[in-house]
Amino acid sequence: MKMLSRRSFAALAQATGAAFLLPSATRGAMAQDRWPERVVRLVVPYPPGGSTDLVARQYADRLTSELGQTVLVDNRPGGGTNIGAGVVANAPPDGYTLLFANNSQVLNPIFGPEPPFELGALEPISVVSRLAFVLCANPDVPFKNARDMLAAAKAAPGKFTVASAQLDLYIALLAREANINLLHVPYKGGAPAVTDAISGQVNMVFALVPVLQSHIRAGKLRPLAVTVGKRLDSMPDVPTLKELGVQYDIAAWYGLMAPAGTPKPVIDRLGAATHKVMGTPDMIEKIKAAGAEQSTSTPAQFQAELRRETAFWQKVAQEMPHLVKKS
Repeated sequence: MKMLSRRSFAALAQATGAAFLLPSATRGAMAQDRWPERVVRLVVPYPPGGSTDLVARQYADRLTSELGQTVLVDNRPGGGTNIGAGVVANAPPDGYTLLFANNSQVLNPIFGPEPPFELGALEPISVVSRLAFVLCANPDVPFKNARDMLAAAKAAPGKFTVASAQLDLYIALLAREANINLLHVPYKGGAPAVTDAISGQVNMVFALVPVLQSHIRAGKLRPLAVTVGKRLDSMPDVPTLKELGVQYDIAAWYGLMAPAGTPKPVIDRLGAATHKVMGTPDMIEKIKAAGAEQSTSTPAQFQAELRRETAFWQKVAQEMPHLVKKS
């Protein structure tokens, strides 16, 4: 092994010492420039196998290629997403722990279960995709479309049943805006709610498009209406509720968040990477196949959307206080 000369050793020691003498802000900037240097953890606040997990894993795979470092999905279910979100809210703001967030981050502080942190503990980066809800009926019900369903529900208040995976808030808002009275039957998960709608134990089911899409294609359920403002490319023949005169425009979203205080260069790189990977034709097709719609935003746009959504649901909570269940 070749030994360093006394002069070379002194030069090396001087250079190493100089690095430690750099201001902490400079060293921090250098670390941000090199980010990511190790595995990035993407916390998904749901169990493996569901629609959220499916979209998150497709996103993580492509983000891995774009960043040049592994983006590892870490499923942390429980607490109505509060457990997983709390992991990120309390993580170091270094860009290595991220949250695959959704509407729960807005709804939980208002309606419960109340999280042990403020929404401001999470830094918005970009929306990743949006998902519509769809109202479907068992094929044997007496109504064949959404307009007939609305008329039937008004003629016989409380007669027709609708199942959901604990989506009480959305069902109650739909009933109010449509001026109808449906008997809501809550389930612990989407699968049993769908099963009972198919078997005829309940008349209808309200769920996200990915949960119902395969059953609609198989003819086991009849789609009545979607909940967003325009018809879906994947269901062009299914009307929106707004087309039927019901002022109901509700969508679920997935988005990327980081701990508050994450350096802006890291936020900017994640935002640019997300926009790029979600805009590829392959990813757009995969997202559509999963029943979602591709959508991205800047951090500022995402923050503005969170404010608008928070204001909307706070107003709903004031008008319908029985829906607030924070305890």
